Amino acid sequence: MGSFDSDAPFDRVAILRGLVPGQRWWCALGERESMGTTAAGEDIWRGNDLTPAPTSHTAIPVPPDAGEQMSVVSESANDTIAGSGAQKVTIEYLDAAGDEQTTTVDMNGTTPVALTPSDVRFVNEFYVSQIGGGAGAVAAGHIKIHQTADAGLVYSMIALGGNFALVPHRMVPRAHEFCLLEWSGTEAQNKRCVLRIRADATPAGVRQQGVFLFRGTQYLRQTTSGQINLGSRIPALSIVKVTGWAIVVGAEASVNWCGVLISLE
Repeated sequence: MGSFDSDAPFDRVAILRGLVPGQRWWCALGERESMGTTAAGEDIWRGNDLTPAPTSHTAIPVPPDAGEQMSVVSESANDTIAGSGAQKVTIEYLDAAGDEQTTTVDMNGTTPVALTPSDVRFVNEFYVSQIGGGAGAVAAGHIKIHQTADAGLVYSMIALGGNFALVPHRMVPRAHEFCLLEWSGTEAQNKRCVLRIRADATPAGVRQQGVFLFRGTQYLRQTTSGQINLGSRIPALSIVKVTGWAIVVGAEASVNWCGVLISLE
């Protein structure tokens, strides 16, 4: 990766094609159904669909800085290496140093399978990478990734009938800076809610771990916002996340955000 040239023109297609040294397009998407009216808000993900329920499905827990060992498990016996559902899943994560790593796991249905690395600091991407003979190339059951020592601490999930984790939370890798440029949201059940994209960094782009400040906000009720432009600098090891506050029970929200991840090395 090359260093970032602040005077270079912004060219989304060139970045997507990998033609701009040191830059890549970085996006996330997520959804949540059957939202409650939790005073502190509810992180946008499908954690409330899991059985058994996680220790927290309203706020996704954050692993320790030193990382830890995690395991993957499905709610269906068909998500196994010889099954008709998800046979393999891939996890793109940050290690204890904050560097990007990738590992792939053979599924074993409802029996948890531990990841080989023991220093997973944050799960950035989680998706099915090999499927069985089932229709639609999707997971047969909800698949979750959790702390090996405590299955209640769930960090991400692939929903039943899908193949990609709809969890719009990311941690910026070490020696990188993220420029958050745009986002959008939708509410589909005629239940008013506010969606807020947040990061644990100051407006000037300085990390302040665990204190998530708002970067964008939108009130929605059975409508979509369309693309909203943003302009936020998010530093290395800070987390970008989206949280919703529903006015009444039953709101249903989806979100998307994008920007440019820049290597500083």
